[in-house]
Amino acid sequence: MKFIFYSVSICFGVFSFAQTWQSAYDSCLRYQKKQQYKKAIEWGDKALELYERQVAFKDTNYSNILLTQAENCYHGGDYRRGEEYAKKDSIWTLKENMLAKYSDACNILAALYHAGAKYKQAEEIFRKLQKLNIHLFGKEHENYISACNNLAILYQTMGKYSEAEILLKEVMQIDKKKLGEDHLEYATTCNNLALVYRYQGRYEEAEALYKKALTIRERKLGMYHNLFVNTCFNLAGLYVELNKYNSAESLFKICVAVYEKVLGAKHPRYANVLGRLGDLYYKKGNYVDAIASYEKAMKIIIENMGANHKSFGIQCNALATVYVEQKKYSVAESLYKKGLDITRLSFEETHPEYSRQLAKLAHLYQIMKRYEEAEKLYTKVLANKMLEVQFNFINLSENEKEKYVDANVNSYFNDFQSFVIKRYLENPRITEYAYDLVLVSKGLIFQNIEKIKNRILNSRDKDLVITYTEWKNSKDEYAKIQSLSLEQRRQKKIDLDSIARKINEYEKQLALKSEDFAHTFSTKPITWKDIQHALKKNEAAIEIVRIAITKDKFRKEDSILYAALIVKKDIPYPDIAVLPLGGIIETKYFTYYRRSIKTKVDDKESYNVFWKPIADRLKGIKTVYFSPDGIYHQVNVSTLYNTETKKYVFDEIQVINVTNTRDILEQHKQYSNKSFLIGNPMFNLGIDTKDNEKSIEQWSIENLSQLEGAEREVKQICMFLPNAVTVTGVAATEEFVKSLRNPRVLHIATHGYFKKGQYQTSTQAMLNAGLLLAGVIDYDRMEIRPLDKEDGKLTAFEVMNMELDSTELVVLSACETGLGQTSKEGVYGLQRAFKVAGAQSIIMSLWKVNDEATQLLMTKFYENWQKRGIDKRKAFEAAQKEVRKRYKEPYYWGAFVMIE
Repeated sequence: MKFIFYSVSICFGVFSFAQTWQSAYDSCLRYQKKQQYKKAIEWGDKALELYERQVAFKDTNYSNILLTQAENCYHGGDYRRGEEYAKKDSIWTLKENMLAKYSDACNILAALYHAGAKYKQAEEIFRKLQKLNIHLFGKEHENYISACNNLAILYQTMGKYSEAEILLKEVMQIDKKKLGEDHLEYATTCNNLALVYRYQGRYEEAEALYKKALTIRERKLGMYHNLFVNTCFNLAGLYVELNKYNSAESLFKICVAVYEKVLGAKHPRYANVLGRLGDLYYKKGNYVDAIASYEKAMKIIIENMGANHKSFGIQCNALATVYVEQKKYSVAESLYKKGLDITRLSFEETHPEYSRQLAKLAHLYQIMKRYEEAEKLYTKVLANKMLEVQFNFINLSENEKEKYVDANVNSYFNDFQSFVIKRYLENPRITEYAYDLVLVSKGLIFQNIEKIKNRILNSRDKDLVITYTEWKNSKDEYAKIQSLSLEQRRQKKIDLDSIARKINEYEKQLALKSEDFAHTFSTKPITWKDIQHALKKNEAAIEIVRIAITKDKFRKEDSILYAALIVKKDIPYPDIAVLPLGGIIETKYFTYYRRSIKTKVDDKESYNVFWKPIADRLKGIKTVYFSPDGIYHQVNVSTLYNTETKKYVFDEIQVINVTNTRDILEQHKQYSNKSFLIGNPMFNLGIDTKDNEKSIEQWSIENLSQLEGAEREVKQICMFLPNAVTVTGVAATEEFVKSLRNPRVLHIATHGYFKKGQYQTSTQAMLNAGLLLAGVIDYDRMEIRPLDKEDGKLTAFEVMNMELDSTELVVLSACETGLGQTSKEGVYGLQRAFKVAGAQSIIMSLWKVNDEATQLLMTKFYENWQKRGIDKRKAFEAAQKEVRKRYKEPYYWGAFVMIE
C-alpha cells in the first residue's frame, strides 16, 4: 500500500500535519517511557485526533497510536477504555490483512480483558494468538512467547496452575535458547512461573525465581521501573504467606515509594500494595493499620475500576476477616457476602479464590453457631477442592503434589472435620460427608500415584514405559549417591540437586503422559455406603481422623482432637466417637503407653484413653477394619488392656489394620508361586579396606551383631512355605533383594532402622528408613565409596522402585520397621514404600523386638497359614496367641502388626 501525506500553506510558512500528529505521538511515547500514563494517554488522544482529521488514508501509524494507547490504558489501570483502543486496532489491522499488527492488537486486548476480569474472552483470544503466531512467526518468535506468557498468567488467575506451568516451562526453554538467562523476557518468565509455584505451594522454587527476576530487572531497568516493582510486590506477598514479616515489609516499602513517585497514590497497583500491606498488618495483629490499608485500597479501586471489580471483592473479604477477629460478626458477614457477590461475577464458582472466600464465610457461621448455613457452604468448598486436585495434579511429581495439597487442600479438609465435631449432635447425618471425605483424602497422593503406575505398566506406549524405566534408574542413582561424602561428590562432580530435578521432571512427564489421565477422578467415587455394603453384620469399619483446631489468623495448631468415624452394617449414617484431648494423647499418654510396653508393666490407662470411647460404640461387633491417623500409627490397639474385663482388645475384638477402609473393596490379585526368605545377612564381609577407611559414624554400624536367630527363623519357615528360596550370609545383599520381581512372599529378617529428623521432607524420611544387608559395614568404612556397588542399606526410597505388584505378603522381621514420619498421607517409611511397590499385605514391627519371641511368632504364622491352610489374617492372630502362652506381656506378642 502506498501512503500519501498531505500538507497545506499558512501565512507563517508551510505546516506539516504529519509532523503535528507525530509530534503529539512523540510526546505520548516520552511520557509512556517515564511511566506517566495519564499524560501519555492525553498526548495519545491528541495524536489520534490529529491523525484521523488530517491523514486521508490510514497507514500503520494509525495502528501504532491505537496500540500505544491500549498499552497506556493497561498500565494506567483504565482497562475499559483500553479495550476500545485495542478493539479498533484489531478490527482495522484484520481488515487491512496486517496479521502481524493484528497479533499485537489482539495480545493487548486479551491482556486488558484479563486485567478487567473477563477471563473467557481473554482465554479465547490468547489461544487464537498462539496458533496465529506459530503460523506467522514460529515458536521462537517474541510474539509467540508473549502470547504463551500471557495465557499462562491467565491460567494462573483462573486457578489452572498445571496448564500455566506447562506453558511457562516451554517458554523458559525458548528464552534460554534464544535470549539467554540474562534477558528481560527471561526475567518475565521467571516472575510468572514463580507466581504459579507460589500458588502450588512450591515456595522455595518460587522464591528463587523471584530473586532471579528481581536481579535481572534491577540491573536492566533500575528500581524505579514498573516491572522491577512488580516482582518486589510478588516476592513480598510470598514472604507474607511464609510469615517472614520483616522481609515482606522492606519490599513493600520499596513498592510504596516507587508507585507513589511513578504511578501516583491513586493507581490500581498502588491499591494492590496497600491490600497486601493490610494482610501483613493483620498477620502481625495490628488491626487498626490493617483496616486503614484495606479501606484506602478499596477507595482507590472504586475510583479506578468500580465497586464490582474482583480486587474490590478480595479487599472486602480481607477486611471482613479483621472484623471477625474483633468479634464484629454482623459487619464481617455483610462484607463477606459483598465480596462473594463480586467474586462470583469475576470467577467461576469452582475457582480457588471463590472457595477461599466461601470457606471464610462458613467459618464465620460456625463461630456464630449458624451451623446449617455453615454446612451448606463447607460442602460446596469441599467439592470445589476435589475439582482443584483433579485439574492441578495433572503434571505434578509426588513431591509437588505433597506441597500442593499442604498449601491448598489440607487446611480446608481439617476445618470441615473440626466443624463436624460441633455439628453432628444437631445433624448426625453430616458424618456421611465426613467419612466420604476421609475415603477421598486419606492417602490422596498415594491413590493418585498408584493409578498412574498401573496405567503406565498396562500401557502399550513404548515411549511411556521407557520414560518410566529412566525415572526408576534415576531414582536408583540418586539413592546410591546419598551414601557418598560431600567431598567425594565434589571430586566426582556430582550435582545431587540436578539429579533430583531430573527425577522430578520424569515424574511430571509420567503424570502428564499416562494414558487416560483425565479419567483418574472420573470413575464413580467410593462412599461410606460402599463400605457399609461390603461389611458383614458383626463387622465395622473405623477411620481415625486427627484434627488440628487452628487459630484462623496464624494457621497454627491451637489444640488437637481425634475422631473415630465408624461404619456398621445397619446404621443410617456413620457413627462418631470424639477423643478431645489429642495433644495430651500424643504426648503424655503415648509416652506412658510406650513405657508400659517396654518395661512390661501393667498398663491401666491406655485402654480408656485410646480405645474405650470407640469400644462403647462397637456393641455386638466382632471384627473391625481399622485405618489409623496421627499417633494411632504408633499404637497397636490390640495390645490395650481393659481393666474392667481383664482382657486385651486382642481378646475382645479382631482388629484388621488397613491404610484406608476403601481397601476392603479391593479385589485379590493373582500371585506367583515363588517366595524368598532373606535372613542374617553378613554385615561385615571382611573386604580389605586399607588406605580407604574412615571413622565409623551414624548409629554404630560398626557394632552390628550378626542375627543367628534370624537365620534359624528363615530356615524353619522354609519348611512350611512351598517354592521358597532361603538366602543368608554373604548372599543376602542389597543387589539380590532389589533384583527380585513379584515374589509371592518376601520375608526379610535383619536389622531395620529409622533416623528421626525434625522437619525432614517426605523424601528425606524415605531415605532415612531402611533395612541393613550384607556388606553394610565394609561399605560404611570406605572413605572412597564406589558408585557401582550397593551400600548394603536398602532404603524405603529404593524399595518404592521394586516390582511387587503381584506380591501377596512382605514380612519385615526386624526392629521398628513400622516407624516413619507420619502425615495425612500415612507413614513415610518402609510401610509406605512396600505399599507403593505394590505389596498387598505387610507384617512389620512398632518397637524393638525379642529374637526368641519373633522366631516363634513367624514360625507359627507360616505353619498356620501354609501347612494348616488357615486364612492369612487368622493365621497371624493364632501365632500371636501361641507367643502369649510363653510370653504374656504385649511387648513380646504385640510388636508386630499386619497391614492390609
